Amino acid sequence: MTHTSRRHGSRQHQTPDQIRSEVFRRRMRGLDPNKVFSYLDVLADQVQDTAEDLSTSRAENERLQDELRRTRSELQRVQAELDEYEQAGDRVNDQIVQLFSEAQLVAEEMVQDVSRDARERIGQARAHERRIVEEAMDTAGQQVRSYAQSAQLRMQSIVDSFGTEIERLGNEASPGDPGSAARHQKDAWFDDMSDWQLRLRNERGPESPGLA
Repeated sequence: MTHTSRRHGSRQHQTPDQIRSEVFRRRMRGLDPNKVFSYLDVLADQVQDTAEDLSTSRAENERLQDELRRTRSELQRVQAELDEYEQAGDRVNDQIVQLFSEAQLVAEEMVQDVSRDARERIGQARAHERRIVEEAMDTAGQQVRSYAQSAQLRMQSIVDSFGTEIERLGNEASPGDPGSAARHQKDAWFDDMSDWQLRLRNERGPESPGLA
């Protein structure tokens, strides 16, 4: 049959126009040509629709592939930016940590400097205080020693004066009047004592305590 021979004939791809223009040999008692051509028209239309759908699908597929490639490229770009932002954030965090560490070190150094300066100032003040006390004690000691030496010299001078005066009075006393000589010696003694007190008060000055 013609239909069977076409099914097992050439496998070359046929376009819809080739299907429509196909010529069949006629035989006795063959198929109805009108039905055959009508069927071929329907088949050609279906093949054409299928080809158009396939072309449309291929175009859509290509468009989607392009869109997918653009999307992937955009995703890669966004991912790269995110990675860069993360790296920048890490760098910023590292810088912040470093700045805090440096600030803490500076603060600790400032505290140490202040403490060291305070200790040095306290040490200097104490040393100055010790020097002042030592100088005051040395000055006071020198004044005391000087005053003691001066007082000792004055006392020695007074004692020497007393001895000289007593010896003089003894030589001047009359041997025939012992009572008169004794009274004269006693009055001279008190006069010398008053004179000694006055001399001692004058030598000590107004700030030194006088004798009663």
